[in-house]
Amino acid sequence: MERQRRTVSLVLLLLVPALLAGSIASTPDIQQQVEPSAWPDGGAAYDNMQQLANFGYRRIDTMANENGRDWIVTELEAMGYDVERQPFTSDECSNCENIVVTINGTLENNWMVAGAHHDAICYTPPPVAGITYPSCTSSGAYDDGTGSGALLELARVFMEWNITPTHTWKLGWWDYEEWQGSGSSESGGQGSLHFVSEQIPDDVNVTYVNYDMFALNWPVPTPLASRSTGCDEDFWTLYMFTSPVDDWSYYEDRGLEVTPEMQADAEWLQKRLKDINENLSHPTEWVRVIDDTKGNSDHFNFIMAGHAATWIRGQHQNIIEEGDTCEQTPKHQRSDSVATLNTLAGGRPNVELGLQTGLDIVAMLAWWDRNASLYGDNDSTTDIHSHSGFNFPLEWWMWLPMLLLASAFFVHLARTGRLPDRISLWKPGDAETPVEADLVADDD
Repeated sequence: MERQRRTVSLVLLLLVPALLAGSIASTPDIQQQVEPSAWPDGGAAYDNMQQLANFGYRRIDTMANENGRDWIVTELEAMGYDVERQPFTSDECSNCENIVVTINGTLENNWMVAGAHHDAICYTPPPVAGITYPSCTSSGAYDDGTGSGALLELARVFMEWNITPTHTWKLGWWDYEEWQGSGSSESGGQGSLHFVSEQIPDDVNVTYVNYDMFALNWPVPTPLASRSTGCDEDFWTLYMFTSPVDDWSYYEDRGLEVTPEMQADAEWLQKRLKDINENLSHPTEWVRVIDDTKGNSDHFNFIMAGHAATWIRGQHQNIIEEGDTCEQTPKHQRSDSVATLNTLAGGRPNVELGLQTGLDIVAMLAWWDRNASLYGDNDSTTDIHSHSGFNFPLEWWMWLPMLLLASAFFVHLARTGRLPDRISLWKPGDAETPVEADLVADDD
């Protein structure tokens, strides 16, 4: 009887880790049980945005543009990063430069890229948008000091975490995102296009997150001035314009051939963003993940190259274009200043809160990726092009022998009605002679 008792106890002991592994893999709430050592702060992102705005009109091929990107490099190097300065030229720009840092992950061919543009532009708004003139200047606080400043704050936190992520992460500050006006010989998005076409190898799959114009979004309350025009929304919306799940027409019309892998990646990314928002208790009516059907920011180049991407953006479009009195924007105008943001949001504290919402989303995406081994997240740990696949826990190879051992034990018990002294450990592909293991160390 003692032999039987010890044998059953050993089998149960072997089964417990397997059951726990499956339980851990299927319980998203465990992500809340691991506390990060640091978290991004909306106030620090605001300070970064304000510093970029202080450099003045950061149009391409200007000293203000150079000074702004030099400052970004200095900040990153002070954090401890090896900074890649990636210069490029185009028909309109003789001295443009992207800034990129890399956090190496366990997967070299699967990247998470977060980006924002550091340049600015000023031209007339609708209905005659796109005319530039010498006296038109913009400090680019909203477009896109908010994105560049937030990305710097994420860089600080990622360095403090000092954890190897699953994906290889790259943070990029793009130059020349802004279209140079109706007289330009080329479209905008040249910095991200240079990165996509020159810096991403053919065998690398990328998931891209774009910060471009946010902070004027939930939980910033809609000001009385907007309400007086008929707006009935309590808060401004934070949009995540993401690789389409249902409507690819905008991209297909521009030559994209949507593959099953691209569809699967888009579905994964939309689900992941929705899961993050649910985890952060973001209200879906004000923090929305939707199909991108416009493509007018840096995420466009990533999607057109076959990569999943999302654009995190606050106030959406111009009211003349949208017919929506609830949402306005200071982009591309003289009024794009820190003072304007504070006025529209009802003060600096609200701008910080709006920045915090977007920071939380990307930080959570990164934190889950850095701790994928705890959650059995195949989506973040399998070196395949698509995020689709079976949801095996990361440690499946560790507990599979345990399950085989337990299965052999119960098969033997069912066939013979007695407990075995020895049991064979064998799996497909092994030699013909199985390896035997003692279940009991000694005889009674």
